[in-house]
Amino acid sequence: MNKERLEELLQIGYEQIMNDESLRNEMMDYYKFLFPNSGCSNCKNKHKKYFDKLQSEGVELLKPQVENSGFKLRNNIGVLGINFGGGKSITIDNAPDELCIEFLKANPNRISLFEVYPENWVELINNENDNADEE
Repeated sequence: MNKERLEELLQIGYEQIMNDESLRNEMMDYYKFLFPNSGCSNCKNKHKKYFDKLQSEGVELLKPQVENSGFKLRNNIGVLGINFGGGKSITIDNAPDELCIEFLKANPNRISLFEVYPENWVELINNENDNADEE
């Protein structure tokens, strides 16, 4: 899930999206991801509102929020983003170091989800664990 793909999807246009089930589902996935706890896939009378909101706000919300992160999720992991604990999430375009370290600290095997990561990632998660023990 990224800004470029959302822009492509919106360029297709509302009518064509509504006539193609996979495009409609993709539009709803973007909507539910960007506006959690909202969006009804079966409420066809609301789909135009969802499309309009994605056009007006969605692309801006998907702009990368982290410029110099040492982590980047793989493009082919099959998920739009990884949500965990308290509304925190990691996406292809937004993978803050602190969140990625927290995510890996819970399960170091998750490193396979990243295509880019610091060479010292094991040390980073161990340092985080040491800091937590001291508190």
